[in-house]
Amino acid sequence: MAYVDPRAGSMAAQIAGRSREMDHAANRGLRAVRSVAAENRLTGNYIAKTFVATVPSVLPSKVGPIEDRIIVADDDAATSIEYGHLVRFKNARRVRYVPGLHIMGRALAQMS
Repeated sequence: MAYVDPRAGSMAAQIAGRSREMDHAANRGLRAVRSVAAENRLTGNYIAKTFVATVPSVLPSKVGPIEDRIIVADDDAATSIEYGHLVRFKNARRVRYVPGLHIMGRALAQMS
């Protein structure tokens, strides 16, 4: 009967986390995010403040730290751009909802 080390999954994730292919995939995702954001004329600052960050894995590992890649939009208005926001009219009680652009989700769908 074959024996599989219970740490095998963590070891594989640790090896993959150090691989150059993970960097290439993350950079491909970043290019997709920037191209989707470029479709809108008001996202120049958003595009300039997107980058790939290497972070430790959220889940604890049995074999040590595992590196993950995330795409970060560090613009102050990133949440409003992504999910939408309310705009109040000057000197009025009325507000208008501006729908979000859903840049990250659309970029992910574009990559699939």
